[in-house]
Amino acid sequence: MNQVIVAGGPSLVRAALTKVIDASDTMRVVGTAAHSKELRDMLGVGVDAEVVVLERSIHTGEPHEFTALISEVCTVARTVVFGAPSDQEVDAQVRAGATGVLGADVSASQLVAALETVCRGGLVVALGTAPAVNKAPARVTPELTRGLSVREREILTMLSSGQDSASIARDLGLSPLTVKTHITHMLSKLGIRRRGHLVAFAYESGLIVPGMTPTGFIAPRLQAAS
Repeated sequence: MNQVIVAGGPSLVRAALTKVIDASDTMRVVGTAAHSKELRDMLGVGVDAEVVVLERSIHTGEPHEFTALISEVCTVARTVVFGAPSDQEVDAQVRAGATGVLGADVSASQLVAALETVCRGGLVVALGTAPAVNKAPARVTPELTRGLSVREREILTMLSSGQDSASIARDLGLSPLTVKTHITHMLSKLGIRRRGHLVAFAYESGLIVPGMTPTGFIAPRLQAAS
C-alpha cells in the first residue's frame, strides 16, 4: 500500500483528494498539511510517504518559492503538483523535480491512475481537458513524431524525464549548443512555442508512456551504443 501526503489548498479540496485516494486499492493518505511549514514539520518528524500531492495554491510566502518547495520535497518523496498549472509552469515544475503535474479538472480516476503511475516510477503530465500543446487537438497525433529525427526523439524523451540541456548534452556526448539547436528545431517542426509544451506533447503523442518508458535508463544505453 503506497502512502501519500496531501498538502495545500482549501480544507475542502484536501478532504476531497483524501477521500478519492483512500478509496483506491493501492494508496492511502497518511497525513495532510494546510501550508508549507506544516508539510516541512511533518516530513521533518519522519512521516513516511512515497508521494506528496502539492496543491498549487499552497502558501509558501512568495510565488517564486513554489518550485523551491518542489525541489525540497522531492528529495524525500515523489512529488505531484495538483491544481490547474499554466502551460508555462509545467517545464519549471518538472525541472524542479515534480514527477506529476495535474490540472484541477482531472477526474477522480485520472488522479488515481496518475498517482499509481508515479508510484511505479513514471512521470505524468495531465492538464485535464485543456490541450497542453496546441489549441487544435488534431495536431497532437503520433504521426507528428515521425517528422522528428532519431536524435530529436532521443532528446525529447530525455527532456520529458526532467533533464536539462546541460545534462542531456553530457549524457549524449554533445555540446549544450547542439542540444539547444535540436530543441529549437523541434519547436519549429511541431509548431510549439515553449519547452513546457514539448513535455506535454511527448506524453499526449504517445512518445512517452508513463510507467512503461524507462527514461532514466535511456541515456546510458545510448552512450554505451555510441
